[in-house]
Amino acid sequence: MNFMPQQNAAAQRTPTLLAPKELAEKIARLHQILEFENELLSLKNAKAMSEHQSEKTRLVAIYNQQMTLLSSNPEQYKKYPKADVEELKQVSQGFYEILDAHFRKLSSVKTVSEGIVKAVADEVSKKNGPPPTYNATAAFSSTISSNNSRTLGGALSCNQVV
Repeated sequence: MNFMPQQNAAAQRTPTLLAPKELAEKIARLHQILEFENELLSLKNAKAMSEHQSEKTRLVAIYNQQMTLLSSNPEQYKKYPKADVEELKQVSQGFYEILDAHFRKLSSVKTVSEGIVKAVADEVSKKNGPPPTYNATAAFSSTISSNNSRTLGGALSCNQVV
């Protein structure tokens, strides 16, 4: 059996900072995946976004690890050619722009989805709620949810066979 000394095993688990070109390649690939997902969101095909999920998760983990390493010791990139570092900055700038667009699209989808779920839940609650009753002034008493849906104009129609 071939055993590694304890020091070598610990040294191999320690993350190392990637060269600017390598990191730029990983960020560029992540940029491509987010761009593809933005197109899917525009086409209202969010289900297909799972296609690259494992690769995206791996690249995000690498990106976070590298940014942590770089922020703890930014002097390490001074040994690389300035052109490589500038290329990394340009790739990063494009990545931040697509990441912002991706966040906005996901936020919009989330807001719309939550609105639809709330509207359906309110309608079901209204239909399954207690029947209207008379109050002390001989008028129908109303529940808070029915007041809210009348106030907000929360009309929702369902195709239902009676």
